[in-house]
Amino acid sequence: MPGLRSALLSAARTVLDDPRLDGACDSVRLTSVLLLAKAPVASSHVITMSRDLAGWLGYGVSHVAHTVVPRVRASGIATCVPARDAAGWTHALDFELLPLKEARAGQGFNPLSLLNKRDLATFLRFCEAVLCPGWTPRDKPATPAGFFARRRGWGSATDRLAMLLLALNARPDGRVPMAPGRLPKGFNRSEVTVARLLGCSVEVGSAVLKRLLVLDGVAWDRPERYGQDRLLVPAIQAAYRRSRAASTAPAEPTVEGVSASASAEEAAPEASCAGCAAHEKPDDLLLEGDGWAQLCFEDVPVEAAGSACGDQNTESEASSQVDQGFDGTSGGAVCADPHAAHPPVVTLSPSSAGALDCFSGSAVLGEDRLPERAGADEDLQETTGILAGAAGGASPLRGEQQSASTGSGWGSPVRTGDFVGAVGVPEDLKVALAPVAWLWAGLGRASTGAWLAKTVRRELVGLRRFVGDGEGVAERRLAERLKRRLDRQRTPVQDLAAWLIRRGLPQNNGCWSNLCDDGIRIDSGGTCPSCDCLIGDRRGLRQIVATEVAAQHPHATGGEWRGVYEEALRARFDYQSAMDAVRRERAAERQVAFYAAVEEQKAQLAEDKVRRAARPCEDCGRAEAAGLCPVCSLRRSTKALVDQAVDIAVALRADVDDPQAVAGLTAQVGKDTWAFIRGAVASDGTDDPVCRAFAEKDLAQKVLEQRRQRALVRLRESGPAEMEAAHVRRMTLHGMFPTEKNRKRADKAAATARERVAQDLLREFLGDLARARAAAVSRERPPAWSERCSDLAVRPLDEDTVAVAVGAGTGSV
Repeated sequence: MPGLRSALLSAARTVLDDPRLDGACDSVRLTSVLLLAKAPVASSHVITMSRDLAGWLGYGVSHVAHTVVPRVRASGIATCVPARDAAGWTHALDFELLPLKEARAGQGFNPLSLLNKRDLATFLRFCEAVLCPGWTPRDKPATPAGFFARRRGWGSATDRLAMLLLALNARPDGRVPMAPGRLPKGFNRSEVTVARLLGCSVEVGSAVLKRLLVLDGVAWDRPERYGQDRLLVPAIQAAYRRSRAASTAPAEPTVEGVSASASAEEAAPEASCAGCAAHEKPDDLLLEGDGWAQLCFEDVPVEAAGSACGDQNTESEASSQVDQGFDGTSGGAVCADPHAAHPPVVTLSPSSAGALDCFSGSAVLGEDRLPERAGADEDLQETTGILAGAAGGASPLRGEQQSASTGSGWGSPVRTGDFVGAVGVPEDLKVALAPVAWLWAGLGRASTGAWLAKTVRRELVGLRRFVGDGEGVAERRLAERLKRRLDRQRTPVQDLAAWLIRRGLPQNNGCWSNLCDDGIRIDSGGTCPSCDCLIGDRRGLRQIVATEVAAQHPHATGGEWRGVYEEALRARFDYQSAMDAVRRERAAERQVAFYAAVEEQKAQLAEDKVRRAARPCEDCGRAEAAGLCPVCSLRRSTKALVDQAVDIAVALRADVDDPQAVAGLTAQVGKDTWAFIRGAVASDGTDDPVCRAFAEKDLAQKVLEQRRQRALVRLRESGPAEMEAAHVRRMTLHGMFPTEKNRKRADKAAATARERVAQDLLREFLGDLARARAAAVSRERPPAWSERCSDLAVRPLDEDTVAVAVGAGTGSV
């Protein structure tokens, strides 16, 4: 297996190190590895669909079809030919992995050419165990989803590629070989290892490792000594443990080729160890209810009589291994065959002492299996036998009711534990419920855990309104809240469900802010400034009152001073409470007045709107037209467009220095334009005035645009435009070789210059026309200053007049 793992890792690295993937995104790189895993042994073609690739990559089908597949084709690592049906829809994609094709054609020692059918099948199965989305064919066995298939969305290709490479690099014990060498400042060896596997920067590798840790893809053992942290892939470790347990299971062949244990079980199922029989079929022990086993005399399975002492069984057979002279009821047919003596089977108990204080497990019958961190060798079947003839206590007489017991006696055929299984923390709530995870197993009922998980998820939805939808942010905030309140309580939690509902989950606002939770801001995690302000105010109030009491009673004793201080503090607090109440009342009154003013303004605006809507049309006098009806509004717009079209025609043809010629040409062009527009609209036979007005406006817009384009065409051929184009062409080619590319560049620059000159000339002509029309308008000459101030012009301005004016001004003051 290590050789096969090295071969698969070398093949994957050969594809990823291909020069054609330099600078490619991780979705293209992961697609290349998946194509290698899916490739047949006799060809390099892989036929798949965008939907299938989307499940392997963790993206949507549209993103794969429109982004990933074109990038794969553009990188050159593989060719892609879509298979289309008669309607033109793509129903399959034919990829050809070029590195694999070239390696097989070379017939060398390339790792890709050395892969045989078994290696490719193993590689595909390995990728399925890690990344497979899972599917259930109609008439075939289902393929379960990989342990990392839940990672989807943005960046899923990077995380999935990192997880696949880590799993390929992992040893049988799940440990990943760490990258050697010196470490960059601020980073550990695990982050450097992930970065080197992905071929990215250490910063990106650190972010990827954090996401893998949150998703439980890897486990991070970081000791206190810097640079000696270890990275573990739990799925690889568990797979090798299962493989070792299966390989070490006893299998003694019989004459028919069947194992001895299987033959004995088929021949005499009652002849087995009492303790072992209690653990062989745990599914038969489940009764109705949510995890509880309520046992009585009728619950004892009568077909497993051999697991008891056999005193109630009337059938017995002779055994060659038991003394025939023994005339008891515990013969060979009703007792287990002689085998090695062993203690009761040790079982894994999630609610045992091992789950709390790191003990190795519970040896009490009726509990679950060993904790996960206990040694795997303790779970092997060959070390878990039990004495066949051991029986706990005296057995009941015939007809007596069997007494109920909370534990399983030696030789009991059933498990009598109170709980069939413990309630586990949901996968999506492991981070949020980390402070109370050790209490979650004590809920007892799975329905209670599911109901409580829904309540926790609702609280996470409320937290995301403040902290956003960042990955794991709301979960960390809730975990901090639970830990903070557990530390403040300082007493054991007796009922987890009640504690979470009443104290753990609800937000405790210490002030007016909705972001405050126990004096901590939810969004930033820092202290709440409003709570700090309130605490400072109260502290200052106590200091002021203490100073005043000390000044007023300098000779008071300790007890007297304390009473006077509390009385004064109570009076000051009552005064401030009364002032706060008055302030709140005034604020409420101001708010009511503000809302009343807003409503009054809204009512006034509504009245103005109704008044404006009732105004008649200014042009045709139509009632309730809001000042202008639709027909008149369209006509005004049409007139403005026609005037612009007339101005363009007149500006190019008229002499702006002759006002009479400008006026005559304007009138003639305007008359012809209106005749053309109205005649074209009248020929359509439209009777509705609104439709006719709209048709006139549309035609006027087209006439304006047509005349503008014709004017620009004429101006592009004018002398100034040609001169400017020639100058620009000459300056563009200056200092360049006369190649075809440079000539095209110069022609393009000349065309741009010609268009710019034409636009400038048109604006200049229109400006000259506007100034000529303004000059032709007769204006009244303003009166001269002598005419405006005739009464003041005849008055002399001598010294006497000035003195009289000054004296009069002084007397008035």
